[in-house]
Amino acid sequence: MERTLVALWFADIAGYSEHAAKDESGALRLVEILQELASETVPQFRGRVVKFVGDAVLAQFPSAELAVRAAIMLSNGYVQRSDATGRIEHLRIGVHLADVAVAADGDLYGDGVNTAARIQEAAEPGQVVISQDVWRQLRGRREFRFEHLGDRPLKGIGPMGLYVGTMESGATSVATPSGTGNVPSQTQRPSIRSLAVLPFADLSVERDQEHFGDGVAEEILNALTKIGNLRVPARSSCFAFRGLNLDARDIGRRLGVDALLEGSVRKAGQSLRISVQLIDARNGYHLWSERFDREVVDIFAIQDEIASSVVTALGLSIGQGEERQLVKTSTTNVEAYEFYLRGRKLFQKWTRENINLAREMFERAVEIDPSFAAAWAGLATAHVHLHGCDSEPHLDKAREASARALKLDPQSAEAHVAAAQGLSMEQRYADAAAEFERAIELDPTLFDAHYYYARSCFKGGDLQKSLRLFRQAQSVRPDDYQAVYLEALVLMQLRGWNEAREAYQRGLESSRKHLALNPHDARAYVLGAGAFARLGETQRAKEWAERAMSLAPDDDAILYNAGCALAVVGEEERALDALQRAIGAGLAGGDWIPQDPDWERLRDHPRFQTLMQQLRVV
Repeated sequence: MERTLVALWFADIAGYSEHAAKDESGALRLVEILQELASETVPQFRGRVVKFVGDAVLAQFPSAELAVRAAIMLSNGYVQRSDATGRIEHLRIGVHLADVAVAADGDLYGDGVNTAARIQEAAEPGQVVISQDVWRQLRGRREFRFEHLGDRPLKGIGPMGLYVGTMESGATSVATPSGTGNVPSQTQRPSIRSLAVLPFADLSVERDQEHFGDGVAEEILNALTKIGNLRVPARSSCFAFRGLNLDARDIGRRLGVDALLEGSVRKAGQSLRISVQLIDARNGYHLWSERFDREVVDIFAIQDEIASSVVTALGLSIGQGEERQLVKTSTTNVEAYEFYLRGRKLFQKWTRENINLAREMFERAVEIDPSFAAAWAGLATAHVHLHGCDSEPHLDKAREASARALKLDPQSAEAHVAAAQGLSMEQRYADAAAEFERAIELDPTLFDAHYYYARSCFKGGDLQKSLRLFRQAQSVRPDDYQAVYLEALVLMQLRGWNEAREAYQRGLESSRKHLALNPHDARAYVLGAGAFARLGETQRAKEWAERAMSLAPDDDAILYNAGCALAVVGEEERALDALQRAIGAGLAGGDWIPQDPDWERLRDHPRFQTLMQQLRVV
């Protein structure tokens, strides 16, 4: 593990065990206040919350000064915030300077961490106690005041010189732009042209609002993708950092972005608190933060306000072609919106079971609000992806749902894509093209419009147009790994192996980056298997195909693509086994397989022809 010198502190709630014995729900509220306040305060001083442990928090900072300033602000803020519960409570905080080991997940280890914990235990309620090492760094600073406690015996550590640290009133602020609602001035704004929106943490008492936090973050992410000259990585890349206590600079390097937007959501009944902060990922500096205490019915306005504030904080402007209301929704019913968010989260897991559950959530949403166009579009998309998995007339239902969505909101690009996908599945490629074109006209940044249009053109035999659209999809979402693989598939037929080889290599590079963040993504493995197969790396192709099938043994698309890879490397019977399992799992690829070059060597195989008859391929 990497070792580094850091300032760090432990903070816990004084007398927490006694509180918990008397009033468990009240004690839990005190923990929530600590977590909320630490999440807001620590980044303002270029720090990082390493972890929450029960009623305690461990944080690290780049200097002793910043650590002490943050600790004093947290201590003072906790007194004020707890007072709202009807009883003033205090923290105990211990600050130390130490050489520590940093684990891959960002956790800290070593004697220095244990020492900070022991110093915290030596503090009285409301005290910020620092070690002699920290005191040496700050003893000449006039804004600090220190009271020497003498040498105190620390359990497992031995005697250590300790001091109580305080500051002059108003001296806790940090020199860089920070503070709730503080937006940098024009001269202070950094040159930031890329931003990642991380999943918002769920701080609700029951921890059952992850879908809500994800929905808020994703709405903001989607809005920011429409801002000219601002690159925003896809949800799958940003949300892979959920729950990881990594330094902002590390996340920024991994995602290749200049800044991060992170936040938290706490929902209790009709009360809602959303805290957000913008961090410069190049240096860890805090740029802007805000806290919203509103009713749940205000969620739509809050999302738009956050997105607009981020644009302002970055020094960007909304172009003429971009509407002032960045976040739009086709419902005002919060209950319907909640079911819609649950459906969207389930759908993103990409298994038949979860897509079916997503369909149920979308159905609940439109039952509550029949005029909710986005939920109708989601329902249509779910039916398209369920086509072939059972005897239900999914395409008919997709057609009905997309028509309803378009009647309610003709300007919805998502609804046009849903309609186009259904038409493509019916092999009505010209009609599908018209819907895809309209979707791209309405929202040129919508990845699904370019990607599924490219797939439709491939199935219809228009390879030149398919190639152009797959490349457009990559320009819209540069961190996507799927479109580049399908570009290679088209190049194989249009221009030959030399150009296809380069695309397959780019696809593998994208897959590896994606898998580093999403190690259980079967689709990344199975498309990578196809690339290895084409590049002549037979063993790796088999390994990745098997890995994909072990991760998603009942997914028709995974089984189909594993069969493709196995067919290319000459594993004919295993390839046909995978294809047969895919058909049994609901594969509806009758119009795709005839165009797919991976099956060339097996087209005359009797078993392959039998399987094609099952798909009603002429």
